[in-house]
Amino acid sequence: MNDARDEIFCCDSLKEVVAGLPAPAAPTVYRADNGVLMMVVGLVQTEEGLGYLDQAIMHCPFCGTKLQDAKAIAEKVSH
Repeated sequence: MNDARDEIFCCDSLKEVVAGLPAPAAPTVYRADNGVLMMVVGLVQTEEGLGYLDQAIMHCPFCGTKLQDAKAIAEKVSH
């Protein structure tokens, strides 16, 4: 049985990256707790340690398929 959350994956490459196969040192593409698919786009060193700048992914970086739009993201973030 497919989990409804799997529907966001448009290709095996994206699914494998989010699953961590093979496991990267730090995930660069991940699903946030609210269900929004995110990508780390920058790092910054702060006094408290390493900080991450991330951005919601609108289109798959591997195949270009539209995954989510601003309205869907706003709905997930507001809950």
